[in-house]
Amino acid sequence: MSSIVELALNHWVVIEQGVILASLLMILWVYLAMAWGAPWIPRSTRTIDRMLSLAEVKPGQKVIDLGAGDGRIVVRAARKYKAFAEGVEIDPVRCLTAKAWIRLLGLGAKAQVRLGDLRRYDVAGADVVTLCLLQGTNQKLKNRLEQSLKPGARVVSHLSSISGWTPTALDERYGIFVYEIGRTGEEVRTRIYA
Repeated sequence: MSSIVELALNHWVVIEQGVILASLLMILWVYLAMAWGAPWIPRSTRTIDRMLSLAEVKPGQKVIDLGAGDGRIVVRAARKYKAFAEGVEIDPVRCLTAKAWIRLLGLGAKAQVRLGDLRRYDVAGADVVTLCLLQGTNQKLKNRLEQSLKPGARVVSHLSSISGWTPTALDERYGIFVYEIGRTGEEVRTRIYA
């Protein structure tokens, strides 16, 4: 035991520098994710199911997850809801994790996650777009979503609303907001779930 302590004391500077470097890399990883759109917070299967259920995802529809993380929403949409699901993720580690998970589950024909920037990802043709982003990121995407999505497409957001849009469904318990393109004004009667 004393040899381990002695070794640590003899190499303390190297150990200390390694700990500092690892800490800085972790902080950078977290803050870069926030700068890209949101910190990665894994969503539970129950929350994902609630999001996809409120968005009324049907088999064969196209679901796009902006900021896909490890691909949980993409996998669930393809596996349970039989949708064609794709996601975009800027973090290469999470993107590789999502790709591995999709391959392991044999969902390659119905699901994919691409490495890229959610602010530039083409959402045209999507029936449903899912967001688990910060409020400010949602606002930055708002105009592009309005211009790119066809009327009737749904945008479902977890924990952050989209200012200026009226949700067609709101789950207060889970913090889920569902919007329908073309029906985001005052004529919408919001279905509220407590």
